[in-house]
Amino acid sequence: MNARQLLKLIAIVVASGFICFVLLAITSGSAAPVFEEILSAFLVLATLLVASTWPLFTYVESISKELIDLRDSVDRKLYEKAIEKLSLLKKEILSNGGLVLALFVTERALRGLSLHLGSDIEADPQVGFALLGLRFGMFVVALFAASIQLKGFLTAVEFRDVIAKGRK
Repeated sequence: MNARQLLKLIAIVVASGFICFVLLAITSGSAAPVFEEILSAFLVLATLLVASTWPLFTYVESISKELIDLRDSVDRKLYEKAIEKLSLLKKEILSNGGLVLALFVTERALRGLSLHLGSDIEADPQVGFALLGLRFGMFVVALFAASIQLKGFLTAVEFRDVIAKGRK
């Protein structure tokens, strides 16, 4: 992950967290159950994404191996570019899995903090709104990572189709 991607993820957390905070403030916290219900899907999302990371990585790795069979029958620059793109895709797959796992653990830690601060949050609900907003922002970034993972899978399928056509 480069600095530009990190800034994009931070911007997503801040923007979605701010929207959540504003909605909670406008509704005096009555929207909190809606956000809590949405966040209950985080475990499922994290489990699916992290569990699919290794099979997807293996799938892309098998495509890389299939591409080796074609190295003598295609332009060398195109071959090197395809290998480079597949290597980047494998790195992205692994980093997305790690990112979602880190986001999930951080979200759970923030939930624990909000439970620990329980009575303090009741005295100053803005703190609770901010913590819930941060948790929601992390969930939105995890959704973003899941969409990138899906895009990566579709790219891998396209690579496999191109390789299959190259064999005919």
